[in-house]
Amino acid sequence: MKKYFSILLTFILLLQSSIILYSQDENYDAVYLKLKKEYTFNPDGSIDYRYVKKQKLQTYRSFNNIYGETFIIYNPDFQTLKVNEVYTIMADGKKNPSPANAFNEVLPGFAANAPAYNKLREMVITHAGTERNAVLNLDYVLHSKKGFYPCLMGNELLCEVEPVKELTFIIRVPSESKLNYSILNSSATPVITQDGDLQVYTWEFTDVPAISTEDFQKGGNDLYPKIIFGTAKNRSDLYREFQKQAAFSYSLNTDMKNAVSAISAENKEKTDILLKLQDKVINEFRLYPIPLKNTGFTCRTAQETWNSNGGTTIEKAVLLTALLKEAGVEANPVFMIRNSLYDEAIGSMMDIEDILVKAELPGNGPVYLSVTTLNPQNLVLSSPERIFIELWQGNIRVEKSPSLVNKINLTGTFTVNEKNQLSGEISFTEDNGVNPYLMLLRDKNKTKSLIGGGLSSSDLKDPGITKIEMDQSSVVIAVQKDKPFRSDSDYYFLQLPLLTNGIESLGIHLLPKNRITSLEISSIIEENNDFTFVLPDKMKPFIPNEKKEIKNNIGTFCFEVKTKGTKVIVHKSLKLEKHVIQPEEYAEFKTLLDHWNTNRFREMVFKK
Repeated sequence: MKKYFSILLTFILLLQSSIILYSQDENYDAVYLKLKKEYTFNPDGSIDYRYVKKQKLQTYRSFNNIYGETFIIYNPDFQTLKVNEVYTIMADGKKNPSPANAFNEVLPGFAANAPAYNKLREMVITHAGTERNAVLNLDYVLHSKKGFYPCLMGNELLCEVEPVKELTFIIRVPSESKLNYSILNSSATPVITQDGDLQVYTWEFTDVPAISTEDFQKGGNDLYPKIIFGTAKNRSDLYREFQKQAAFSYSLNTDMKNAVSAISAENKEKTDILLKLQDKVINEFRLYPIPLKNTGFTCRTAQETWNSNGGTTIEKAVLLTALLKEAGVEANPVFMIRNSLYDEAIGSMMDIEDILVKAELPGNGPVYLSVTTLNPQNLVLSSPERIFIELWQGNIRVEKSPSLVNKINLTGTFTVNEKNQLSGEISFTEDNGVNPYLMLLRDKNKTKSLIGGGLSSSDLKDPGITKIEMDQSSVVIAVQKDKPFRSDSDYYFLQLPLLTNGIESLGIHLLPKNRITSLEISSIIEENNDFTFVLPDKMKPFIPNEKKEIKNNIGTFCFEVKTKGTKVIVHKSLKLEKHVIQPEEYAEFKTLLDHWNTNRFREMVFKK
């Protein structure tokens, strides 16, 4: 009897676990019943990528907004797409194959305004017979000719935004080729077999959880299992081969040389010339947002980019480098990669996060510049946990971003007159990544945009720079605001000033009660705000003296008000000592941010 009871109990527990798992899966728009991704590096140098899925649709949104179509981008000059099968098993079990008109070739959206890349195509496959509880079946192979890619390489997530019941990941390489790979956030090991002349690496996963939708997770999907791999000897050799393209000769035509001469004539300082050339490349040349993998890791020359008035990120980086060199500024393109993905032994270009230009700023050393936006600070100081790979004379130079604490000090001294008008001055000092160093060099009036809260640009007069260095800058600005208060009965409400590029820039204003994934902020940061208000006799603070201080393992929050005669002194500060907050630390982080964000500590209340 005990034996039968034990068997029954085991069956009930298994049934409960399956019901819980099924119930959890039901919370998603869809579930991948099977998913296979397979890379084959053929002996002739060509590459095949095979994608197979069986995906159950669970909501109307799944087929009306998300999975009703599949999009496959390829270059028909070098790649061939073969759809092996595509059909839908409807909820009643009926098989519904996709008709001939379900396959439509279009121009990829990112190539719409890029004439040099109008040859790219996007196959749009419309799935027929979609409904709730239908299962999509898709199997296709994308074949790339030898030479389109410099080698087999990849950076693949081993999970999806929906749960995956069975996930298979396969890499096939010739026996004489060496596959360098690394699995992140997983202890999975491959089964290695032989298939003729190919060595086959197979990873099998079951019940793979979906990627969380929580905000402020670590960038680059760093929390999730992924595989980086490549068949190049190493990363350095791969980058050297990449630089053998004609683009990296940085040659200019006459028009380009004349443009540099004109800017050099108008701006005598090398720093001004550098910033003007960056502005020109960003604002006068269109950006073609085409990923490197879709161009076959090719780069047109600076002259071609100039003549077409636009280019990809790497092409704009090459253009800016060429112009800077002509102006006598040493410069080179740079690949920016997350620390978590960088491995010198794995030759890959699939992990490049951004492409920059490193230039020598006279008297201040190197500065890293964006080619897509006018970065306010040297990007090596404002991009923590990154590797910067400089493409230098056919070789590479590697630099790691430093670990810095971003410090902000905002002070203000104000007088309120009998007409309730506010006047005085506000000043701030910012260090390291938040220091708007390049912004100040371009235009000191832009600093007005950094002041928010109860003050707007129209309330600020004549910014003055008291210090400007790459690691720290200071600015002082006169203030005049005629209507600073919001009144209600006998009470006046004054919103405190703040810096928009400080803790406010984190964008964290409302946090949920619980969290299951770690949370990442841009950096360790300290912000101190100190304000003095001189009030008229008719006005007094609603709460003349108070102090609120919270200190925990994540940092410290403080808000204090002191009244001395007609003076009201306000101090508000937040110190965050970690930039990655684990789930078990989240409650403490939330406590600090909730106090920083609450209206109770973002404004002052005065009474008649």
